Amino acid sequence: MNLTNQLLIANPDMPDERFEKAVILICEHNENGALGININHPSDVTMSEILQSLEIETLLNHDSHKVYEGGPVNTQCGFILHQQHDTFDSSIQVSEQISLTTSKDIIKAIANERLDSRWLLALGCATWHEGQLEQEMADNAWLSCAADEDLIFSPADADKWKQALNIIGIQPHQLSGDLGHA
Repeated sequence: MNLTNQLLIANPDMPDERFEKAVILICEHNENGALGININHPSDVTMSEILQSLEIETLLNHDSHKVYEGGPVNTQCGFILHQQHDTFDSSIQVSEQISLTTSKDIIKAIANERLDSRWLLALGCATWHEGQLEQEMADNAWLSCAADEDLIFSPADADKWKQALNIIGIQPHQLSGDLGHA
């Protein structure tokens, strides 16, 4: 089972509170493990603070763009999910439409409004070592569905969890902590 370009949807009884009602885009999944970006937990950090910390000057105010808590790993590193219209250093292709970039050149493009596609900036990522994600799936910690660009780049963070559940035809009240256990 390869979960690249799938959304993980946290079950309501997720044991790790850092992933409560999380929706995570899996950007890479292979025999060594997985890497994903949480797309619905906004951070208190602003774009202006990030640009200032990277010493990138801009005359524009980018604080209308939220910064997300992408996960508990590498929280000082920026991970930018973006549509596949532009090419940058240090990118991995998640799908034909979406890439994940960690290089400073994309931040400069954002600061100067030269990024011609929708994007989402997250600090940190979520990672799983070999077999860990598969075990969490077997333990019913996560549901999954195909990635949806409109959901990924939507500014409606509070609704992303419900929207992801809706993709697979589930309403939150239908979920139980005993899901899959007879």
